[in-house]
Amino acid sequence: MKAIIVEEELKYLINAHSRIQLEGCFDDGLDVLKYLQHHQVDAIFLDINIPSLDGGLLAQNISKFAHRPYIIFITAYKEHAAEAFEIEAFDYILKPYHEARIVIMLQKLEAHFRHDRQAGEPPAAGGETPVAARHSHSINLTKDERIIVTDINDIYYAAWWWASPTAPPTSPPSPT
Repeated sequence: MKAIIVEEELKYLINAHSRIQLEGCFDDGLDVLKYLQHHQVDAIFLDINIPSLDGGLLAQNISKFAHRPYIIFITAYKEHAAEAFEIEAFDYILKPYHEARIVIMLQKLEAHFRHDRQAGEPPAAGGETPVAARHSHSINLTKDERIIVTDINDIYYAAWWWASPTAPPTSPPSPT
């Protein structure tokens, strides 16, 4: 199970009490979105109060991704709990927390991950988990350093275009 963390304090507990592989540690919401454009993770440990993009807004964006990771909030802000569960957060833990609470959450998270993995398709090469129940019907598009979550039913035409970074800029080919 792969995860990223936007809550530095948890790093030790995750490493000590789980088999979760931490792929990255972030302190900025926009950096998380940029990372997720090129990497899939199975879980995100997130605080509400983070720079650039508030953790609640970040979670709303992530919950619309085609591969929806488990979102676990670790925060001092109890007033955001209802919003977190509207986007189907896996858990919402208030600070200050007890180590035992984190250990129980990690055990439940890994159990859910194993269950979802068994209920879904077999893991792809590299260990990723294409679990149909956690996939949405949207894709993530990047335009001018922004991430746009788009419902696949709203796409009428798609073309692939790539310009070499060393070639002079050109226009994409016209649809035929």
